[in-house]
Amino acid sequence: MSIKFENSNEAFLSVLSVVVGADSVGSIAERDYLFQTVKGLPGNSNLSNPEINELLGRVTDKLYSALPQTDGAITSAGIEELFAAAKSQLTPEQRQAVLKSAARLSETDETGAAEASLLSQLRSAFS
Repeated sequence: MSIKFENSNEAFLSVLSVVVGADSVGSIAERDYLFQTVKGLPGNSNLSNPEINELLGRVTDKLYSALPQTDGAITSAGIEELFAAAKSQLTPEQRQAVLKSAARLSETDETGAAEASLLSQLRSAFS
């Protein structure tokens, strides 16, 4: 399996999608922050909430179709593959923006151990 992104927005959202799923619980606060972040990406400012839902659904489907899983969770190897693919798609400035957004996203509902571990892995992958 291999993941390829159509554009930098898709890479950006893919990383944030795994952050949301890291603790196996998506909160309203995470959803609100994610929607706000999506609208802030180039070309997305006029998207409606249903369009954002559709976009995020496509990104999530792509992740789970392309990356290895165990019991419905993307494996560590899959996360590494995702982060490497995102790094190659994003500029250094975009990678910094992803890191900041991922950290803020995880803080919207208290950063748990799984999210903290994922953020550490992301920092290492993007350095």
